[in-house]
Amino acid sequence: MNLSDEKKRMIFFTDIDGTLVDDEKKLSDGNRSALDRFLDDGNILCFSTGRALPGAKNLVDSLGFHGRENVYIAAYNGGLLYDTYRERVIDEKTIPIETVFRVFDDAHTFGIHIQTYSDTAVISEEDNAFLEKYLQIQKLPSEIVGDIRKPGAISKEPCKILAIDFDDSAKIERFRDFTVPHFEKELDIFRSSPYLLEFVPKGVSKGAALRSLCSLTGVPQENTISAGDAENDLPMIIAAAHGCAVANGEQLLKDHAGYITQHDNNHSAVAEILQRFAGVRL
Repeated sequence: MNLSDEKKRMIFFTDIDGTLVDDEKKLSDGNRSALDRFLDDGNILCFSTGRALPGAKNLVDSLGFHGRENVYIAAYNGGLLYDTYRERVIDEKTIPIETVFRVFDDAHTFGIHIQTYSDTAVISEEDNAFLEKYLQIQKLPSEIVGDIRKPGAISKEPCKILAIDFDDSAKIERFRDFTVPHFEKELDIFRSSPYLLEFVPKGVSKGAALRSLCSLTGVPQENTISAGDAENDLPMIIAAAHGCAVANGEQLLKDHAGYITQHDNNHSAVAEILQRFAGVRL
């Protein structure tokens, strides 16, 4: 592909949960057809998610897109970029181990479930109902380490840390208020749902991943489309030339989106976006 062709290619960055798939985690026929046609036209697709890489790969594979040319994953809210066709990490940002220990210490003080990740599993100090529900949703294994500071509990710097309270979203907000002053120079802290609080390296976001993938592929940023539903999608919505919020999205996202879909995630909102901004014919 020559340079003039490269400048005509588009990249579509789509959130998965609450945006691309329906509430049953299934991909509609309309969305599948739109994505297939978008890729067939020589464009690039990036699944941009807060999920850990192993869980994201499992889901993208179940949807039938893992391993296809020009299909990427931005996992951990943009902390890691993965080329599914070549099966390799092309960019990664991590959290220092000592910072992980300090976040876990704050979680102990606050009394909230906290976890991090290895390359293959969720790392938690204890098994509990929140962890089990998360594992069931994400379809991931876990490693129960007892004490995160124990030698060997963490074998490498992780891309993110996650706090969970599926019973009390207000507690998630209070924990964010509690931790932000402790880590404002080191970490970015935000919700990916009312019940999940994400901790990622400073500067990491879905928007930063969008800019990185544009640089790595040579596709101009003005040729980008993004779709999301939650607070963690906001940097991606702002960064893309066409930042779209689905109809079921949070009001904060809608306030900054260039386009709000008529359809929600249960009714092929992504197909609507690709039809409007990429000329995909359904």
